[in-house]
Amino acid sequence: MAQDFADHQYPDFAQEFLRRNPDYRRDYRRVARQIAEGRMTPGNASDAVSKWGLVFRLRS
Repeated sequence: MAQDFADHQYPDFAQEFLRRNPDYRRDYRRVARQIAEGRMTPGNASDAVSKWGLVFRLRS
């Protein structure tokens, strides 16, 4: 069983954890909706997702 995961890196596990986490999924939908409605910019979204350990570098 452990050998099945030997090729995975920590970011792979983190991504899978977030993908399955209902609280993260709820926050993701909320942030995506607020961006779509113009109530939040992608730059401001980084503050909203930082509690999940996510960091986005905006391109200029």
